[in-house]
Amino acid sequence: MSTARPRPRRLINGLIEDVDASVLKLGPEFELKQVSNDGIETPLIALNLSEARLLMLAAMRQRSREMRMQQQGGHNYDEMEQDDVDDEELLSSNPIVRKTQEYLSTFARFKDEQTVSDVEHLLKGPENANLHPFEIAQLGSLSCAEAEEAKTLIPSLADKKSDEELQTLLDNLHRYEPM
Repeated sequence: MSTARPRPRRLINGLIEDVDASVLKLGPEFELKQVSNDGIETPLIALNLSEARLLMLAAMRQRSREMRMQQQGGHNYDEMEQDDVDDEELLSSNPIVRKTQEYLSTFARFKDEQTVSDVEHLLKGPENANLHPFEIAQLGSLSCAEAEEAKTLIPSLADKKSDEELQTLLDNLHRYEPM
């Protein structure tokens, strides 16, 4: 169990709030119910690095198709070839996007869409219903080999999973990693 003390966090309105990952006190960004400016409640979505990588690539492809559509006089971009631009070309125009994607490509555990989807189903299965979206994202991002390691890096798991349950989950996650 981590003995680190919570770190203070300065909020936008100038108030200081303590954060403590061991009890999932992560700040307003990680509340289970997010409220938009128009008052609509939506559940928290926390992405692991693999999901973020795929979403970023999909957004860049969409923008590329829209730009080509504008350049070609308004043709329907849904009918255009979707994969005619490679990832390098998509990312080369913006250095911040390129660096972010390089980071995500380096540290994302799972590379293809099917594997990312399978991992998401595993992590969000009924046996893990008690896990917070932050914990699910961390389990999908970190490559923990042992339950003790996972509980050290994600201390809030200590009260939610036995070592045996957590080890089984970690072993199942490792089956999806590329050899």
